[in-house]
Amino acid sequence: MRKQPLFALGLCAAALLGQVSSTLANQAQTSGPQSAAQQSQATGKQPSSQKAQAPRSPVIPPGYRLLTLNEGRAIARGIAWADDEEGLAPDCSHLVHKLYEQAGYPYPYASSTDLYRGTGQFFRARYAHPGDLVVWRGHVGIIVNPREHSFFSTTSSGTRIENYRSAYWRARGYPHFFRYLTKSPLKGSSGATEAANRPPQH
Repeated sequence: MRKQPLFALGLCAAALLGQVSSTLANQAQTSGPQSAAQQSQATGKQPSSQKAQAPRSPVIPPGYRLLTLNEGRAIARGIAWADDEEGLAPDCSHLVHKLYEQAGYPYPYASSTDLYRGTGQFFRARYAHPGDLVVWRGHVGIIVNPREHSFFSTTSSGTRIENYRSAYWRARGYPHFFRYLTKSPLKGSSGATEAANRPPQH
């Protein structure tokens, strides 16, 4: 007689366990995304499916183009401007600004610090071309020959051509290269521009 109540109690317990396990499974399914969202709020990190996209590379503004290799070489050839009669040269950023104006590529004056951060008139280039700016925090010059790593600038000892891979300039950190953006049409071409990240061919 005792076996029947015990058997009935066992069946009830099994049924209750089944209901509890199914309820827990449903809660896990419905609360899974919420817990991930709650976890991302608590940690400040986004779930892998919602990770922010990597920043895009800068884009040349519509209506502008980069200076061609030949135009850059013309700037490099025209940097014969030197100290005035008193032997005084302007600071590096004023020198570069004046040389670009003389070459026919004006831009609003910017300090070397502003140029290093990037300005609207220049496009960051991966490889240096002749005529590009080479900029450190606090100094700027004009690339003369990328193969020789040479650039033209002014220092406390006057204007001169130096090697931007020399020990002195390497100690100042890795420089940024910038190429001038112009609205002038490209002569003798359909308007295609050179890639900013292509090393020059000599």
